[in-house]
Amino acid sequence: MMEAGPAGCPQVFVVDSQAPATLQPSEVRHASNKNKPYLLYLLVGLALLGVAIEAIFIYELYQPSAAQASSDTSRTAQRTGEKADWDGSSNEIPPIPEKKATEQEDKPAAFLQGLNGEVRADGVMQWQKDGLAPFIRGLEYKEGSLHIQKQGFYYVYSKVYFSETCSLFKHQVKRRSPRYNNAPTDLMQSLRYSCVGSQRQEQNRADVGNSFLGGVFLLYSGDSVYVQVNDSRVVRSGVYDNFFGVFMI
Repeated sequence: MMEAGPAGCPQVFVVDSQAPATLQPSEVRHASNKNKPYLLYLLVGLALLGVAIEAIFIYELYQPSAAQASSDTSRTAQRTGEKADWDGSSNEIPPIPEKKATEQEDKPAAFLQGLNGEVRADGVMQWQKDGLAPFIRGLEYKEGSLHIQKQGFYYVYSKVYFSETCSLFKHQVKRRSPRYNNAPTDLMQSLRYSCVGSQRQEQNRADVGNSFLGGVFLLYSGDSVYVQVNDSRVVRSGVYDNFFGVFMI
C-alpha cells in the first residue's frame, strides 16, 4: 500500500533489477598461521640440543685423564705390592727404603771448639776440629781458618771467653779473599773495656766476660774466615766457652 505524498501525490519506489548484488567480504586466510607450530618445534629442538652439548662438556671436564688414571693405578698397585711383601706371617720386618740426601745435608757447615786457649802470636785463634761436638762438612780447616769451597751466603759466628782487665779487648772475625789480593778485611768486631780497679784488686779477683759475634755474609770459593783477638793473654781456656763456626743458609 502506498501512502499519499505531498499534494496528494503517491510516493513511488523504483527497484533496479539490473544492479549487481552486493558482495560480502570473503574470509582472509593467513598462510603464516600454518607455519607457527613448525617454528616453535624448531626452537625447542635447538634448546634441547644446546643442553645436551653442555652436559657432554661438563662430563668430559670432570673425567680424569688417562695419564692421571694410569699414575693413580700404578701407585695403588705399588702400595698393594708393598703390603703384600709383608703379610705378617713372618717376624721379619721389610727394610725401610733409603732416603736420598736432602739439599740441606749437602750445604757446607763447620763447628770448631777452643783449643785450650791457644792463640798465635798474631792473635789468630786456633781451634779443635776433632771430638764429639766439632765437625767440618764441605769446608777445609787450616791454621785457624775455615776455607770456603762453595760460593753462597753463610752465617758466620764466634764466641770468646776472656778476663776483663783495665785494657781494651778486641774480638774480630776476618776474611781473606783472592778477590782482594788475600788482604785481611774485617767482617765483625766487638770492643770491650772494663777497669775493675787497682792492680792489687785485680790480683784478688778476676772478672770475666763473653764476646759473641754473628752475621750473614756472601762468601766466594777460595775465601777464608778466621777469628783474631788483640790480646791473647786475657783469653781464658775452655773448649765449651770458645767456639767458631759457619754454615750455608
